[in-house]
Amino acid sequence: MERVEVHIPSNPIFERVVRASAGEIGEAFGFSVERIEDLKLAVSEAVNNAIEHGNKRETSKPVEVVFALDHEKLEVRISDHGAGVGTLDFSRHVVDERNLEDGMLRGFGSYLISALVDDCEVSSSQTGTVLTLRLYRKGQTQ
Repeated sequence: MERVEVHIPSNPIFERVVRASAGEIGEAFGFSVERIEDLKLAVSEAVNNAIEHGNKRETSKPVEVVFALDHEKLEVRISDHGAGVGTLDFSRHVVDERNLEDGMLRGFGSYLISALVDDCEVSSSQTGTVLTLRLYRKGQTQ
């Protein structure tokens, strides 16, 4: 398994570094242009969540992103050092007309991430949260 690690401070400006890395790795992995865009958006959303909600923009707390590649999949682990989260449900989202009118998109980020990748899971404790995203090569199954 090949690994690439990117560590950034919890400052939203550095999300671009991780997004660019995701694009380069997706291209090297042989994903289509559309699949690379899905990867970049999912990683971007996850990194922004880690910065905003996990580390609360405390720049002394890094966000760590590990891209791990093998012959069948690309796995991306995004880790923060926040206080943890409750259970996240990636299978549903809370977006309806009323919420949109109120400007509330609660749960939409996790729904968006899950819609863009093949598989995702979250592990959280009082010392941080790790979100793992998996994208499989075409023709591979989970």
